[in-house]
Amino acid sequence: MAKRVLIADDEPAILALCSRAVRSWGYEVAKASSGEEALALVKREHFDVLIADIVMPGISGIELLQKAREVIPELAVVVITGFSSVESAIKALRAGAHDFITKPFHIEELREAIEHALQEVRAAEEHAQLRALWPLWELGQRALRQSDEGKLSAEMLDIALSASEAEGAALLLKVEEAETLTLGAQTGKVPEPLPDLSEALEQWKEQPQALNPFEEGDKNLEALSVIEEGRALCVPLVGSTGLVGVLLLYYEEEALPLRRGDRRMAVILANQMAIILENVRLVRQLKEWSRELEKRVEERTRELREAHERLIRAERLATVGKFGAGIAHELRNPLGVISNSVYYLKNRLGDADPKVVKHLNIISREVERANNIITDLMNFVRVSELRTELTDPNELVRTTLERALIPDGLTVRTELAEGLPKIDVDSEKLEQVFLNLINNAVQAMPDGGELCIRTGAENGEVSFDFKDTGEGIPPENMDKIFEPLFTTKTRGIGLGLALAKLLVDAHEGEIDVASQVGEGTCFTVRLPHQSKGE
Repeated sequence: MAKRVLIADDEPAILALCSRAVRSWGYEVAKASSGEEALALVKREHFDVLIADIVMPGISGIELLQKAREVIPELAVVVITGFSSVESAIKALRAGAHDFITKPFHIEELREAIEHALQEVRAAEEHAQLRALWPLWELGQRALRQSDEGKLSAEMLDIALSASEAEGAALLLKVEEAETLTLGAQTGKVPEPLPDLSEALEQWKEQPQALNPFEEGDKNLEALSVIEEGRALCVPLVGSTGLVGVLLLYYEEEALPLRRGDRRMAVILANQMAIILENVRLVRQLKEWSRELEKRVEERTRELREAHERLIRAERLATVGKFGAGIAHELRNPLGVISNSVYYLKNRLGDADPKVVKHLNIISREVERANNIITDLMNFVRVSELRTELTDPNELVRTTLERALIPDGLTVRTELAEGLPKIDVDSEKLEQVFLNLINNAVQAMPDGGELCIRTGAENGEVSFDFKDTGEGIPPENMDKIFEPLFTTKTRGIGLGLALAKLLVDAHEGEIDVASQVGEGTCFTVRLPHQSKGE
């Protein structure tokens, strides 16, 4: 089934060009010349991709994508902007866009953006599926050591209810060597009586294969809508030996009709539950089947583990290439594994060769360095909303110095003016700014020196000066130091000062710098203050 694309742009030429190109790539296309028209289409029809110009009369592209994703949460969004800047990219990504292109653009850029956006949506779906399957996978391991099918069914239903966001669930189990179903467990709001599934049983008997949630076009998922009984979605649990049971999920009326993602999640849960139940039944027959059954249990367990590993690989591969914070988030997983492995090796090796210990310590330091780079990147891309309160400027400096790491050989001197008015700021964010400035000063004085921190008030502003006696900044770099990714250091990626400026700007303040090569540098932060009478 071809993906459906909605293109919204108030420029007829661009709208026509994009429509022809997207249709030639095999997508179904709908057009809208305004945000209002596009939103009306979204409320009437289903779309897989939205391509929207940021600047349109009436509803802007940012507002459109936010409202459209309220209607279709799994919608892939690509925005078109004529403002080629980091701020435009951050604003679009924060609003929920998966990719953006800037005017003028080559038509192949649009194609790549659509494919990237669809890949991100799929990655998000698979990530949600992985999170839902993890408790089931752990339960499957424990299930091999217990034979109480009723207790196991209740635990699986609790997991399914949480993962599917249904308001009630029931599990019907097929009686072994019979063609009847019996209630295994139920939880939440399950109306009585349970639906008559005789017709569905006949249908599943004719097609005794598990539904594939990832089949191209979701053809088998469409069959689920045929077997909906009122508010109940009925999904067969099919194992290698045939039908194991039936999962019933009850939804609120407002949640109907069910989205493709809801049906897909139900199928994934049912397939994993079928594997778990089948394994339990095989274990229960261990005394009768002895060696033969043991071999089958190992096979089922291996299949479950391989399915779990495939989902992990798919999720990792799908998220490679994500912009900004997405990449940073994923990098922390392998770094955590490395750190844990180093910790494990140190404990296992004991009194190891000093060279081995030395290299393990090098790995630990490099992991910490990489984590610091990731933190800078995430902080820059995800500057959250400010939470301000009236704060004593001098106390803010003292608190920051308590957190700062000052090496031996470096002196810190403070000149804090008395009677300063309080400032309405987010203390945590400003401490982050001050720590960045202090760390820069420390790095500029590798052989020691003095850092003087001074506060004052003038012209309705409170000022903070951070003056060091370090190497200074060359004149050719003065205009670039607040630019993202600009750095003259061998370590770091050049986001510390860019983040500091971003946070100061968010407080409606100013940050500037004065420097002399060989004599030192002074960064000054100025913030508006609120007097007691205001």
